[in-house]
Amino acid sequence: MRRVFFPVLVGLLLLPALAQAYTPSPRYGAFEIKFGPYTPNVDDEPGLTGTPYADTMNNDTMFATLFEVDWQFLHLPGINFGLGGQFGFMQAYAPALSESGTESADYTVLNVMPFAVLGVIRIDVLPEYTRVPLVPYFKGGINWYFWWVLGGDGESVEEAGTMGWQINPGMAILLDWIDDRSARTIDNEAGINNSYVFFEILYAQVEGFGRDGFMYLSPNDLADNATFMIGLCLEF
Repeated sequence: MRRVFFPVLVGLLLLPALAQAYTPSPRYGAFEIKFGPYTPNVDDEPGLTGTPYADTMNNDTMFATLFEVDWQFLHLPGINFGLGGQFGFMQAYAPALSESGTESADYTVLNVMPFAVLGVIRIDVLPEYTRVPLVPYFKGGINWYFWWVLGGDGESVEEAGTMGWQINPGMAILLDWIDDRSARTIDNEAGINNSYVFFEILYAQVEGFGRDGFMYLSPNDLADNATFMIGLCLEF
């Protein structure tokens, strides 16, 4: 009996010390990868003859892959502030048209690389002070979409860039509560403080700030000029 009782007693006495042994690593930034549908409003550009995107690309919905790196420069109780950079890629393609108007074996391709500089506010008061794993956030800033069109022969037909602005409200779900022990181990070994899955709305005006001669690349719909993104965020 004594052999059983003594280890149990020692374990109970050490529990408070073990509970205090874990100290979360400092948070300096975050990395995100996100995906979502994106149909550009190319045909809304004033002065266009006809509907070139609908005619050439059949209104193809692109699949956007975006990456974001944030620097968190200020942490207050329940809220933190950051500055982020975003970049990514999306593409639309369709069979090229011959001079007679019929489809050929070649393809016309529109490639788009979105870049953005964003201010970031994350409200993490709920997981910080309760067990509710929800973190609403808001981002906003300016963007620049570099684009280029490839003809049927694979050569670049045209390339340029369009500037604009965007806002990204979203909701993140903290994953650490699923398995606290594993989350602490990852933090101690890899410095990943928190991990989240998130859903956000991307509302963007990518139309050259109203100036002429720029290809319109705002997302089309979700009420107009908006789309959604789903992704994974790692805080470190």
